[in-house]
Amino acid sequence: MSSRFLPEAIRGVWFYVPEDFDMERGHERTRQQLAFRLDGGFTRYQIKNDSRRAIETGDYTYDGNFLILRGRNTDTFRVRQKNHWRWDLEGKKKEQRLLRALVDLDTPEELSASAARDIRILPLRVQIQGRYKGEDTIFEAIYKPAEGESRLVGSFFVEEHPGQKRWVGITPLVQGIEPATWERIIEDSFLDLFLGKPDDVGVVTLRLLDSAESRVFNYKVSG
Repeated sequence: MSSRFLPEAIRGVWFYVPEDFDMERGHERTRQQLAFRLDGGFTRYQIKNDSRRAIETGDYTYDGNFLILRGRNTDTFRVRQKNHWRWDLEGKKKEQRLLRALVDLDTPEELSASAARDIRILPLRVQIQGRYKGEDTIFEAIYKPAEGESRLVGSFFVEEHPGQKRWVGITPLVQGIEPATWERIIEDSFLDLFLGKPDDVGVVTLRLLDSAESRVFNYKVSG
């Protein structure tokens, strides 16, 4: 059985939107996020007018086929995993989607050889964007070449754990970026540049959510 069908696959942060959600204006529309934790708890956020707030906490059960959310109400969904960035939820009255990024995507496109090489040689070409501060943020990894249009190549979320440990769940949205390159993107573009070389980060574990491949590195700020 593929690891993407294991219950642990739901961990982390998703957008939670209706099946008819307007993806072209996704970041302009009122929407929700769900953050699933390994202890069985979840937090629901509402995003409206460029602000985000927690509106509900509860617990959940996911067995690979059904997702049960127990908050103010209890909702049960049949889960259809379309791919690693999109799950369809069939409820009694309506269908919802869990999305790792607000993209309308059938299959991740292959990066050109030149773009893949550019990112491999200079990971800082991939810039990080976080629209909201605080925990349970979905970060966007955007490739900005020297010439040409910018391109969303992935999204990720970060879990903080005791002992200065971080767990990063990465959703690749293109093909052609190797795991070792994703490691450098997280270290150079996210930790060094975006976060400004934080001194409270030690061991970092990366999980690629398309393949379940993991990488671990020690992050130390010199100086």
